[in-house]
Amino acid sequence: MIRVLANHTTACDGINRREMLRVGGLSLFGLSLADLLRAEAATANAGSGAGKAKSVILLYLFGGPPVHETFDPKPDAPREIRGEFGSIPTSVPGVHFCEHLPQMAKWMNRSTLIRSATHDQNDHSAGMLYTLTGKRADKLESLVPILSSQSPGMNAVVNYLARNERRAAPASFWLPCYTGWGQKILRPGIYGGFLGRQHDPFISGCEITSTYKAKDFYDVRETVKGRLTVPGTELPPEITLERFDQRRNLLQQLGDRTRAFEKNPAVEQLDEHQRRAFELLTRSSGKESPWRAFDLNDEPAAQRDRYGRHLYGESALTARRLVERGVRFVTVTWECFDKVDADPTAWDTHNRHFPILKDYRLPEIDQVYSALCEDLEARGLLKETLVVVMGEMGRTPVVNGSGGRDHWSYLHNILLTGAGVKHGYVHGASDAKGERPTSDPVGPEDFIATLYGAMGIDPDAFLHDQEGRLRPIIEGGRAIQKILA
Repeated sequence: MIRVLANHTTACDGINRREMLRVGGLSLFGLSLADLLRAEAATANAGSGAGKAKSVILLYLFGGPPVHETFDPKPDAPREIRGEFGSIPTSVPGVHFCEHLPQMAKWMNRSTLIRSATHDQNDHSAGMLYTLTGKRADKLESLVPILSSQSPGMNAVVNYLARNERRAAPASFWLPCYTGWGQKILRPGIYGGFLGRQHDPFISGCEITSTYKAKDFYDVRETVKGRLTVPGTELPPEITLERFDQRRNLLQQLGDRTRAFEKNPAVEQLDEHQRRAFELLTRSSGKESPWRAFDLNDEPAAQRDRYGRHLYGESALTARRLVERGVRFVTVTWECFDKVDADPTAWDTHNRHFPILKDYRLPEIDQVYSALCEDLEARGLLKETLVVVMGEMGRTPVVNGSGGRDHWSYLHNILLTGAGVKHGYVHGASDAKGERPTSDPVGPEDFIATLYGAMGIDPDAFLHDQEGRLRPIIEGGRAIQKILA
């Protein structure tokens, strides 16, 4: 049966309208995203998993984390392959992680580890587009453009599914900044694509609070420090809430008069942006507002220390606070900040690979991930939240002449912890060099279909694009039943 999650109609004024269909006798009009996910889970194919993950927190290690120095060490390989680090046992017998991930190793018994993720888009932007949307770029190039014809990212799909909910905050967030911000470029993969930019995740901004002038791209001196910023949630000091409400009433009256004389999509779009901005400002001021998730002053100092007093720790803690307030999908991404005078490299370690990993990248992810899992577990949220760790590619099996590892999309790892997946399970394997999968290869299409399955979203569903055409939610992807709980 074709599963259609939305109907697309066009009114006489040329503005696209969307409403939910009655599918299989079940009226979906007015359901919340949680209800929709439960309905999808109940009617999905037999054996497709429990769909227990109400929320996902994706820790996206941009730049390309190596399998050898993370979750698939090769201790018996020659030194030019195994590298400089040793391995340690995890909480699952026979499964080893890099020695510099001791806290993460303790959570393997609550996780599924995919050791056979693979794709052929061996470039940052193209790899990002493919791993986040399940669809290759039209052309493999260094800076893949952002196009309305592209498939939507996972964050955007979740926002789309929540479009009929009355929400105080979007269903999907991207932290701490849009990808490419630190390099003054734009990278694809996180946007709405054929669903429309109105379904983009809410992308926070960030303020870097500790800067230095790097000698080169590999001059990492400290983990980037900063704070998240949320455009539109702070009033200028001279504008009180009472004065703001008066201004809003005047603008609403003006808008009513304008619409009486002129009714076109541009005016309506402007009106929608104004409405969302006003709602954001007013709702962010209340004590119960989900936007208060960004105010970390509510958190004990010890908790903030546990996550880390750096941008990634602050972002992960904010992600937990957003999920706690009903947000469904939050991505925290590592970023290259070379154009804003901060930590330049992220995980793109063509040079100084081992010192950068040992002193910065591995301690960062070990701290952030373990603090997040501990926090979710303590609050009873890990049983309904899935924490995912991945990047857009891996790195070469052989160390290069500069002491680094280069781009290698043909093998990378994905770690999934918490709800919706099996615990203590390793899916797939790689060869002795860490070069290619030797069993159960997992492409981006199948991974995304599996993630949707873990959330209770039918990976065989169809959506309507902006022109009303039926489009698969993930083209060519099949959920991997061995992974789903």
